[in-house]
Amino acid sequence: MTVTRTVASCLTAACLCAVTPSHARDPAETARQLTQEGRVALHSGDRFLALRKFAMAHELQPADPDIQRAMADVLMEMGAPQGAARLLPSSGLGVPARQAAEQVRWATQVNDPDPARHFDATDAAIARLQSLIVQARALQPPDPGLVRRLQGDMVVALRDRERWNDTVMLADELQQTAPLPSYVRQAQADALLALRRPQEALVAYEEVLATDPASRDARVGLFYAQVESEDFASAFATADTLAAQGAPQRRIGVSVVAQPDSDWLDAQVLRAQARRYGDMPTQAWNMLHPLADAAPAAAYLRVEQGEIAAARGWPRLAHEEALIAWSLAPSAPGIQLELAQAEWRRRYWDSADRRVREAAVLRPDNPRVQSMLADIEAHHDAQSLVSFEPRQADGGGRNAPGDGMRGTVRIYSPPLAERWRLLAAAEREVDRPEGEKLTRDRYGAGIEGRWPDVTFELVGWDNRGLLDHGGADASLQWQPDDHWTLHGALQAFSADTPLRAVQAGVRADAAAVGATYAWDDERVASLSLTTMDFTDGNRRWQATLDYAAAVVVRPRLSVLLRPALYASRNSLRDAPYFNPERDASLSLAADVRHLIWRSYERSLRQRLVATVGGYRQSGFGSDIVGGLAYSQTYAHTPRTEWEYGIAWAQNVYDGDAERSWTAFVRLDQRF
Repeated sequence: MTVTRTVASCLTAACLCAVTPSHARDPAETARQLTQEGRVALHSGDRFLALRKFAMAHELQPADPDIQRAMADVLMEMGAPQGAARLLPSSGLGVPARQAAEQVRWATQVNDPDPARHFDATDAAIARLQSLIVQARALQPPDPGLVRRLQGDMVVALRDRERWNDTVMLADELQQTAPLPSYVRQAQADALLALRRPQEALVAYEEVLATDPASRDARVGLFYAQVESEDFASAFATADTLAAQGAPQRRIGVSVVAQPDSDWLDAQVLRAQARRYGDMPTQAWNMLHPLADAAPAAAYLRVEQGEIAAARGWPRLAHEEALIAWSLAPSAPGIQLELAQAEWRRRYWDSADRRVREAAVLRPDNPRVQSMLADIEAHHDAQSLVSFEPRQADGGGRNAPGDGMRGTVRIYSPPLAERWRLLAAAEREVDRPEGEKLTRDRYGAGIEGRWPDVTFELVGWDNRGLLDHGGADASLQWQPDDHWTLHGALQAFSADTPLRAVQAGVRADAAAVGATYAWDDERVASLSLTTMDFTDGNRRWQATLDYAAAVVVRPRLSVLLRPALYASRNSLRDAPYFNPERDASLSLAADVRHLIWRSYERSLRQRLVATVGGYRQSGFGSDIVGGLAYSQTYAHTPRTEWEYGIAWAQNVYDGDAERSWTAFVRLDQRF
């Protein structure tokens, strides 16, 4: 408000300093002539010349109401209602209404830096509008146009205050009687988007742009509505069109010195965001990283670079970028949320939880705050993992597992002291080789610990069925940086012990180590080595080397190729279970992942994995192995996810091929 009043006063003072022509003999006549010249200038579109002429006339005839009204009108057109109010202090509600509209606009630009008082100016504007609406409705005769204009400004103020439902309700009420002005329609569109009604928001933004094609805010809003409608082809086109406009620098006014063009930079960021939202983070990084390098102190560039880093599988870099952005703009609410998100990925759960809940007090209706709160509440729940996998098989000889079933249930407690969870587990495995029924039941309990770089789990097992015996599993995973993951495991009476061995009273302990190196989300290599020590004296060694690379990355679709090499050897001959002296396989898998449908947290994905390879077993020659698996994953809320599908596979045991069909259903449920 102070800035507007100062601008208006300076404009008026500058005009009033104009000197009345020395040859003028009749001040009233000269004033009338200047007023007429001002009206001609205003009609031609030159408001500054019009204001100068009216000011000169006002100096000659300061009490003339027509001149006062003419000056006030042009000041109103120039967006200076405060100056108009000084000229017409008793002008009814017209000028105060314009002042209130200006107060709404300025409230978004002069907000208190204290997050707790972020909306104070907007709240003051809403209170003023409410008072003026009451006064306008009481006017005699009524002025419905004034009431409607005040209500339109109220729609904008409610949008700025993030009162989304109130915004839409009032806008819908006004829309029932007449089309909304563009600025009100856009406020309605923004609220519809915040309320997760992107299709309705799309229509609204398109209507605004049909009326005002140059509206940048409407075009940016259209982009986000396209993204949230999963129309990435249109979103890319909108962002790329904006990014192609303008240049990094531009001249402002009559200045010969070029200044940075913030609109151009914002459009480049939007272009990179489009690729990130479309699950193409590598392209997004290539677009944004040079800009962030060139402007290292730009907090919002740091924020976006951190988001892209997280999408590429680099949570530490994402956290670093968020911390830098926060150091540059510690009071910005959006950056606080970005830092909370980065902390959440790095498993600083308590800190992230605190930041989000503080934001929720100040901005309870903010869509991102609500989404993060939902994730936090789900994280604090208990968790159950349930799977059921019946299998039907043909061939394979005595050592093939045959028909069967595998079922597992694992339940985790809510987090204890941030890092720990208790767990209970039950497993049943059934094989039917050549008509026999082999069953193993396992019941376990243990504890899991999770830190930013380390995950540890220890479970004790009670094995029942073919062989009653205790067991235990311990696993450790360490991620020293954003690329390496190292893991190791020890198992007493391993779950991988073949049921044929268990039937013969043989147990196997196991030890495994492995390493994974991920360049980014599109290229990953891993190596693992496992040794199993059977109680019948057999020692088994197994090694696996694989690599995964994305060959197609598009919105909603990715295709990965995974070559893999496997080899094993056993020290004992003539064991009562499948135990090749040496064997090896070389395979290639094509992994196709497709997003069928998504609406915010809810999504339906499908996946097809086709594998073909060669298998060689010493003493039995070579054979073709492979498989085909199709699955769908339905995420309902942060608490519920289902996966179900079917798989066909061909494996070889001692030269005899087994072909099997397996159905599977898996549930991840928090409660």
